[in-house]
Amino acid sequence: MNQVKSMIPIHREMLIQSRRVVLKIGSAVLTRSSDKSLDRGVFCRLIEVVAKLRAEGRDVVIVTSGAVALGRSLMGCERPDRQKSLPTLQALAAIGQSLLMDYYEQELRHYGLRCAQILLTRADLEDRTRFSNARRSLETLLEMGVIPVINENDAVTCDQIRFGDNDTLSARVAVLSRADLLIIMSDIDAVYTGNPKTDERAVRIDAMDAFDPRLDAYAGESSGDVGTGGMITKISAARMAAKMGISTLVIYGKRPKHVLQVLEGKGIGTLLYASEHRQTLHKVWLESLLVKGRILCDDGAREAIVCQGRSLLPKGIVDVTGRFLEGECVELAARSGEVFAKGLALYDDGDMRKIAGHHSSEIEQILGFHVSDVMVHRDDLVLV
Repeated sequence: MNQVKSMIPIHREMLIQSRRVVLKIGSAVLTRSSDKSLDRGVFCRLIEVVAKLRAEGRDVVIVTSGAVALGRSLMGCERPDRQKSLPTLQALAAIGQSLLMDYYEQELRHYGLRCAQILLTRADLEDRTRFSNARRSLETLLEMGVIPVINENDAVTCDQIRFGDNDTLSARVAVLSRADLLIIMSDIDAVYTGNPKTDERAVRIDAMDAFDPRLDAYAGESSGDVGTGGMITKISAARMAAKMGISTLVIYGKRPKHVLQVLEGKGIGTLLYASEHRQTLHKVWLESLLVKGRILCDDGAREAIVCQGRSLLPKGIVDVTGRFLEGECVELAARSGEVFAKGLALYDDGDMRKIAGHHSSEIEQILGFHVSDVMVHRDDLVLV
């Protein structure tokens, strides 16, 4: 199989000119494989790289894993099963998180740099007000010259409000901070056309459009036992960032100086670049929301939404499933069941069932009140 695509000048120039960079640092990068303790050599070289990036005038945001792994190392226990031992994982995260931040604070201080801890859950970024507050806080920290160190708040999260892995979190942070580039530092040095550990024909990909469908066939799960993500999550994260015009690099994190070489335009790792088309921040935020219900639409409603950019009217609703409140996210599906859009409901599921199939002029008569003529407004709707 031929090599997929080499770095081309326009991408090299984009890397050189990136002024705001999100570094996602995986657990396998930060810890030793033997006992899951901090790999101090790698960590010190990593902070040295961060200091050099700041000296070049670049903003740096760190999304760090490692809290649970460090908690395990400190307590001398094996990795618990997430489904069976969630309280143990939460406790280990709480134990390891303070230790992790202490390492960051101490090492950055050697370079005259300050850091700030931000712990996020998915719920923090699903609420519009909290999303805006987080964005303003992040922007203020960067203006003050402080390096934000972000992790998922594993001590309190459950499966319903988890990002699932820090690859996903890093993409959300890249969008939140309006970054120029997301760099995923992993135990994998690049994206390959197959698993290089088992497939001798696997070829490294230098650069590829993040939405190239071939990536789905190339993706495979990681075999490590430290982190929670594999190549699939990295590609998914790259696509999320690409919707805001943010490109993603996957590089081998155990050699932190690769970051400096990449930002000099050298072809290391894999660049999953963003295409020309990009969505607004609001649309990207909408697409990232958890779906609480489904609205089945007739063919006319689907046509109006997809082809004409219209809002969803009650007349076009065939059925409503799930439980959701006004303002929560729902998906819109055709009669075949194919989902074609998602957006914010302007009525809850019970009220929407009552007015489904009726004209907008009948809403007040049926419900006794009137919020809007539409069920999902086109400004709060994104095609998927």
